[in-house]
Amino acid sequence: MKTNFFEHIANLNAPGIWKIGIQNDANGHFTVSALFTPVQSNDPAVKTIAPLIFKGTVTEMDEGFFEAIEQPVRATAGLYTNIEAYNKNLDSAKKKLSQGNKSQAVKKSEATDEDDLEVGEPKVSPEDMKKAYTEAIRKAVELNDACKYEEALNVLPSVEDYPDKADELNKRKADLTRKREQMAKAMELFNNA
Repeated sequence: MKTNFFEHIANLNAPGIWKIGIQNDANGHFTVSALFTPVQSNDPAVKTIAPLIFKGTVTEMDEGFFEAIEQPVRATAGLYTNIEAYNKNLDSAKKKLSQGNKSQAVKKSEATDEDDLEVGEPKVSPEDMKKAYTEAIRKAVELNDACKYEEALNVLPSVEDYPDKADELNKRKADLTRKREQMAKAMELFNNA
């Protein structure tokens, strides 16, 4: 018997670790759980990704399984590439920031007495606030598309920071919360099946 199952996986062009669980019943219905993680990722976020769960007949699985997993697998592979790049940039920024703070502290202490130093609240320009908001919403949408509702809720900007966007933020939060709860119920049903 020849299948092209592994050929389909290779055609996804997403090297990684696959964990696939298959359950079938006497009526010919299948429940398939598929979890993909990139090989090179040691990020703790790997543990937060829920598996994709599919239910259907033999014919439905044969005809639609790979089409259904293609986009989520590509998104997951891209997400981990972005996480690694983000972490590298974050480390670099921390180093630059600590080096900058050291040189500024030396200059301030040379120029004034320590008692004269004032610490104020950092000023954030409206442009920076808008950029941060747009980036946070973009990230939340990406996480939503990858079915990572908990993470999407965590990156969603707060209404206190953006009161003019309260309606939009409250709608997004309600939608993500609903989806998170649905995913939790689906996982519970799958684990109990």
